[in-house]
Amino acid sequence: MSAITQAASVLLTRGSNLPELLVVRRAESLRFFGGYHAFPGGKVVAEDEDVPVWSGPTPGRDARIACAARELFEETGVLLARRLDGSFPLDTNPWKERPRLLDDTLRFDDFLSTHRLRLHAADFLLAGSLITPEFSAVRFDTAFYVATLPPGQQADIWPGELDAGFWTTPDALLARWTRGECLVSPPTVSLLELLRGRPATDLPSLLAPVIRALAADAIPPIYFAPAVQMIPLKTIGLPQSTYTNAYLVGSEKLYLLDPGAHEEREQGRLFDLLDARLREAPAFEAVVLTHHHPDHIGAAAAVASRYRVPVFAHRRTVELLKGRVQVDRTLDAGDRLELGTAPDGSGPWHLEAAWTPGHAGGHLVFYEAHYRLLFAGDMVSMLSSVVIVPPDGDLTLYLESLRRLRGFDCRMLLPGHGAPTVRPKQVIDDALAHRAKREEQLLAALREGGPHTIADLASRLYRDLPAGLMPLAALQVWAGLEKLLREGKAARVGTVDPDTTDRHLWVAVACGERPA
Repeated sequence: MSAITQAASVLLTRGSNLPELLVVRRAESLRFFGGYHAFPGGKVVAEDEDVPVWSGPTPGRDARIACAARELFEETGVLLARRLDGSFPLDTNPWKERPRLLDDTLRFDDFLSTHRLRLHAADFLLAGSLITPEFSAVRFDTAFYVATLPPGQQADIWPGELDAGFWTTPDALLARWTRGECLVSPPTVSLLELLRGRPATDLPSLLAPVIRALAADAIPPIYFAPAVQMIPLKTIGLPQSTYTNAYLVGSEKLYLLDPGAHEEREQGRLFDLLDARLREAPAFEAVVLTHHHPDHIGAAAAVASRYRVPVFAHRRTVELLKGRVQVDRTLDAGDRLELGTAPDGSGPWHLEAAWTPGHAGGHLVFYEAHYRLLFAGDMVSMLSSVVIVPPDGDLTLYLESLRRLRGFDCRMLLPGHGAPTVRPKQVIDDALAHRAKREEQLLAALREGGPHTIADLASRLYRDLPAGLMPLAALQVWAGLEKLLREGKAARVGTVDPDTTDRHLWVAVACGERPA
């Protein structure tokens, strides 16, 4: 389980009645939600523990309030600290210490002390805390505070971790997001939805039911794109892939992609989510499978039976699932799944299937052209390399399919494992480069004496891999050898044990040579 880091974020408001909120755009280079719009904030650091926070005649300590105040000042220049007479500074621009806070050469408590300023807990209305779900490789326990822009102060966003900032209303930003004009982080989407037509000071009461539901193990509302809910489910998967992302896609017509949960309890969590969505009256059209592997099909039959919907998959997947999951309709390249009217009302939208064999013979991906989304299944994993298991898995076909994915006009790639990425071409290129490097290493190992068994080659290429993962490494070596055999760069030259996968001896084949 990933470690959880304490963090804080500020919903800074200005104006009366239904005030505007300050939203910032995170730099694309950031690992966590790079390129997304969110509220100012960041993680708690050790020095935040030492900052006095006043809530009465004597100061106490509240590291997350200190973090909220520090991050807000560093990122926007807005300082929620009061003078000894209780007033706020009217203009922080003349102060030159902000760069020193940003580069960690000045402590925030020393800065406050120098200017005789105090943090007051009453200036930070705690709306609640949200914890990044367990599936995520990076997890935060973030306290969200509501605060008001002090009189006379102005927000000033400096390039760095942020590259823009502006005042907006929840309705206005959600409208931009729905039109596909910007990216908004899923927690921010959830908070904005709660605040539609409501003052920000209502957020604690609005957020409380959500927090209670999450504490009771409800699946969190995760929307990276409009009408596309990511549903991470515990599954039977390979190491580092204990969760598989299902996706519930559509506005008027719903399709559920890859419900992989096999345990009854996890299926119950999925049913609770689906029941709530279907109470809103959209039509549940079908369960759709990208391929046949257990971590993608675990709940397919249960969902189909409970909601009386068909299952769609490629014809090769139908063959491989015979006797386990009944598939009611086959899909092939170019087939469309109609989703109804697009969330922004611009017209009809749909998913289009593309056949991408390699990881599995019947593997499909689905492209959505309106928001330029690519539902990639197991063509790409954001957690590790994709495992290729012969004979159904074919490394040559996988690489060909991966290269074809580069041709999609894709803004966001939504994988089966790990978080969606807004750098699809870079991720695909990195995967191709990794495979090319592994092939070079495999050829080099084959040329070192020999002949070799798969186990011998795996131990050479994956020296630092834990023993429990060596069987997976051997499968990758096997897939690589089959590719080299097809290309005339390797050959089988003998038999070790006819009853095992590692039954052959392998050698490299020099250009123009034939093995003895």
